Amino acid sequence: MTEDPAGHGDPSLDRYARMVCRALGVSTATVTIIERDRQVFPGACGLPADLQRDRESPISHSFCQHVVAEQKPLIVSDAREHDLLRDSPAIPDYGVISYAGWPITDHTGAVVGSLCALGDEPHEWTDDQVEMLEDLAAACSAELSERGLRGLADRGERSATDLSHRSRVLLALSEGLSATRTMTDVAQAVERIAVDQLGCLHAGIWLRGLDDQGPRDQAQEVLTFVAPPATTWISAIRNAVLPFDDTNPVGGAAVHGHAEYFSNKDVQNALYPHLDTVRQVGDARTFQPLITRGSVLGTLALIWDGPHPLTEEDRITIEALASYSAQAVQRAGLLQERLDALVTLQSALLPALPESASLELAARYRPAASRDQVGGDWYDAVVTRSGATSLMVGDVVGHDIAAAAVMGQLRTMLRTIAWSLGDGPAAQVHRLDQAMEDLGVDAMATIVYARVEAGDGSAGRTLRWTNAGHPPPLLVTAEGEVSLLDDGTPDLMVGVQPDTERTDRSVLMPEGSTLLLYTDGLVERRGETISTGLARLAESAQRHQALAVDDFLDAVLGDLVGQELADDVAVLAVHLRA
Repeated sequence: MTEDPAGHGDPSLDRYARMVCRALGVSTATVTIIERDRQVFPGACGLPADLQRDRESPISHSFCQHVVAEQKPLIVSDAREHDLLRDSPAIPDYGVISYAGWPITDHTGAVVGSLCALGDEPHEWTDDQVEMLEDLAAACSAELSERGLRGLADRGERSATDLSHRSRVLLALSEGLSATRTMTDVAQAVERIAVDQLGCLHAGIWLRGLDDQGPRDQAQEVLTFVAPPATTWISAIRNAVLPFDDTNPVGGAAVHGHAEYFSNKDVQNALYPHLDTVRQVGDARTFQPLITRGSVLGTLALIWDGPHPLTEEDRITIEALASYSAQAVQRAGLLQERLDALVTLQSALLPALPESASLELAARYRPAASRDQVGGDWYDAVVTRSGATSLMVGDVVGHDIAAAAVMGQLRTMLRTIAWSLGDGPAAQVHRLDQAMEDLGVDAMATIVYARVEAGDGSAGRTLRWTNAGHPPPLLVTAEGEVSLLDDGTPDLMVGVQPDTERTDRSVLMPEGSTLLLYTDGLVERRGETISTGLARLAESAQRHQALAVDDFLDAVLGDLVGQELADDVAVLAVHLRA
């Protein structure tokens, strides 16, 4: 399916279709209304050129008719295998294979069509995608309801204005919360929407959890404030942790599962006279429980600067804000749980470093802070029977669980090759490339494989290495001389051409020197050249070369990446004792 940007439709409903495309990562989406003998597309994104122009098709080509007939969502990964859809002419005529449609309703509550996402290939829809489609369909239905209600003669301008406002708030919520990934993202988006759309002075989220300050077996449930960056709400910070009970309005809303409304702060303070109200700001306020799928996740607090009488329509809008916020909080929680599990998995795949009489080894793995997936960064070290120590650092292309799984395979394969065979690094990486081809490991990776040879009685050790498309190793001597081992162009990464010729290089590693292997997350930064990052690394290594190897690694990481990493980083340092 290809997009025709010249198509005509309802601009507002076209926006819902574009939002579905962005939020679900699909190329085609429609707001579809079902009529007796046709379906019309007042909102569309990415339809074939003729449909984007005409905005209608025969009812025979409609998947959405089944959403209306059954009055429930229709989620299909492959229409060719679905009982209702396999014979639809939309499959051969329009190339529709995957489909996710959620009912949309008019002002009477009747299902009149669907908000749907379409694909020309099979697709397994995730729970997050389906929930996002549901949220957007709710916003779309609100707009359709508002349009229908505007047409009713017995409704006044006040009602139409309130519904329009609610529609804008719901649309702002859909757009503002669709991109949130962390609890802090959610709290920041909710505060911005509440201030911009509802005229609030402050808005904040308190999340339910256990107090981790005392013994685990005595932990009590509490509600903890999620502070957006640079928050100015001092009273929220002072009451950042509140008991999960009805001794406070935040806890009361969560415990009892229903909203509390106060026309001014004096009414609240009369009910909760024991609370610290010094430096209390605002006047009118409401506390909304965050509930999704029957579970109370926390409380949303909204504060206005002065008196703020709430109409019934206002309360419906605020409850919608709470509902959307609860869903975003749940998604962020699930995302964090998934990230924690993936990081635990990847950490478990990383090895313990061997002990050596002449070498001190240290390594670190740091996952990126800004995304929900681990990658394929790894390190390893193997002491062979000859006394040589093989060192490896690699980076599998990709940032997902598949990359982490391939990382484990490559590390194990190369580790086995290193332990069992005594030839040079280039020959061993060549064997890895061939093994990936023969064993069907469909991936690409950059690798630096180095080997510190066994001592032969002379000063220093011979260091041999081969580089498969990876950033160059760094060697810093006891005198602070820094060398990037980038002699010649790196060889091709592994997983591309199994018969690629690979090159061994060698250098004398003086006593007291430190070798550093690392992945690109240590030196690459958006908007600057790799040479800038390498220069920064060299300067840091020179400054900290006198530190013990563990302290050396931590100092270099502190200089180059700090606490918030944009990409995964794996580093391996080896110090040759004097």
